[in-house]
Amino acid sequence: MLVVRTITILRSHSSVVELRIAKTLVEPDIELIKANATLKDGSILYVSEVAGAGFRDYSYHWQKGDKLMKRWDNSPHHKELPDFPHHVHEGANILSGPAVNLTDVLAYIETELERPKV
Repeated sequence: MLVVRTITILRSHSSVVELRIAKTLVEPDIELIKANATLKDGSILYVSEVAGAGFRDYSYHWQKGDKLMKRWDNSPHHKELPDFPHHVHEGANILSGPAVNLTDVLAYIETELERPKV
């Protein structure tokens, strides 16, 4: 279900202009997907999701050229943050953040892409 849902969300989103599936795995007890979505401004969203019985690991890495725009993940390496293991990378800053899913991330990115440039 994870793999199909992720591909469906990415293929149907108005900000995604190209989708590359790098890896999938579907087994009875685990699913994995790694994908790269080119967005309408030329930036790329790297998606990595793994889910199984009682766990979900994710990383949504949004980048334009060599610049990290934002990355949301739940890698367990910032125990000092209140929302551990969920956190957000903004440039060199690592901030606490809630658990997110692909739909949340795409909604955030879409808002940023539509924001008037100053």
